[in-house]
Amino acid sequence: MIEAQTLAPGSKLPPERTLAEEFEISRVTVRQALIRMEAEGLIFREERRGWFVSPPRIRYDPTANTSFTESITKQGRVAGTTVLSKQQVAASKWISNLLRCAVGVPIFIISRLRSVDGRAVMVEQIHVKAKRCPGLLDYPLDQSMTDLMLEKFGIIEHRTQISMRPTALSDQPAKALGASVGTPSLYLSRTILDQLKEVVEFDQEFWRHDAIDICVSTVGNLEEETNG
Repeated sequence: MIEAQTLAPGSKLPPERTLAEEFEISRVTVRQALIRMEAEGLIFREERRGWFVSPPRIRYDPTANTSFTESITKQGRVAGTTVLSKQQVAASKWISNLLRCAVGVPIFIISRLRSVDGRAVMVEQIHVKAKRCPGLLDYPLDQSMTDLMLEKFGIIEHRTQISMRPTALSDQPAKALGASVGTPSLYLSRTILDQLKEVVEFDQEFWRHDAIDICVSTVGNLEEETNG
């Protein structure tokens, strides 16, 4: 039905009982098929709403110094950002190791929800050294952080030390994405340096696994090797 476009991207699947009757199979078999299709990224669940056909994936290069909004717009899609929370805290031992700072120094933590064509696809948590960008939380934070850091604080960000792994959504990201706890997802973490190669930011992202196609460009790396 999806291949024949009887069910278009974003449309809701019929109830499990209806599918079982139409294909003359048990509801147990229907549920097994739906779970498998979810794992393959063909469909997705929304809490208390049911199953839906996954929209086309977006291309995403976590190594590129391009904002989320710019990347999505270039693909003819509509990007959205919602600030979930923002706060200043004292650096824990865990984050102090990642930001290469002392335990207890002020850290800004910003949580945001990202959407594509109105569908929530990613929750991110941004950790920033407060001393490098005083007053950051007073600015509109639904814009590109890369552009904001450059325009207001003169920080040119460079992404490095990127890690990715499959995981399942825990309670908080699942709630923000309107998904069930345990839904397959892609976890991505990224350390960001400034133009002086000092760590200024550490980001964590929790993606709906059916929403993205990871495409890493090697052009920049080849140019660096050539110039070196």
